[in-house]
Amino acid sequence: KKAVNKSYMKLYIKKNRNFIVKIMEKKDLVVGDEAPLFKLDSFNAGSVDLAEFKGQKTVVIFSRYFGCPICLVDLSTLMKRKAEIEDKGAKILYITQSGEKIAQEYIEKESIDFPVIPNSKDELYAKYGLGVMTAGAFTEIRSKLKEAKELGIEHGEYEGWEKQGPGQFVIDEDGIIIHASTGWLDVDSILSVL
Repeated sequence: KKAVNKSYMKLYIKKNRNFIVKIMEKKDLVVGDEAPLFKLDSFNAGSVDLAEFKGQKTVVIFSRYFGCPICLVDLSTLMKRKAEIEDKGAKILYITQSGEKIAQEYIEKESIDFPVIPNSKDELYAKYGLGVMTAGAFTEIRSKLKEAKELGIEHGEYEGWEKQGPGQFVIDEDGIIIHASTGWLDVDSILSVL
């Protein structure tokens, strides 16, 4: 075995400190947990305070960023099926790593009317237990990229962390998680608990 150079390790830890801390602080959320509250400004709906959503079911979707072709496939699916979610009385909140300029382009292009919330520093992803993409998400990449290509979706600007795992959470009227899923969007699973 090779000995690890201590100065190299110190440099690695210094350069990757935020990532290491995020992974160490990551706590998987499961059904039955209380949803971590947040209050953040959205790109298109003013300030969003999750505490104000008590009394109604809420679907919180964590994407990566709008330049990600797989995320755009999922966004396309969400836009086609959002009425099914809303018809069950649920509100949608969409979390992204994208910056305002690109987010606004997609909000207008796709006529997104649910709150799109920036979280470029990834604290909210970590609060919800989302870190490195899961093995399951990695295995779906090839088929999702094929779907993106068929839809004419190309990779846009790199704005986020490429290995950031996406996920979806359904929160009930009392602020309790009733569905927790890491990986790419699965609308059928969301609908099954609404």
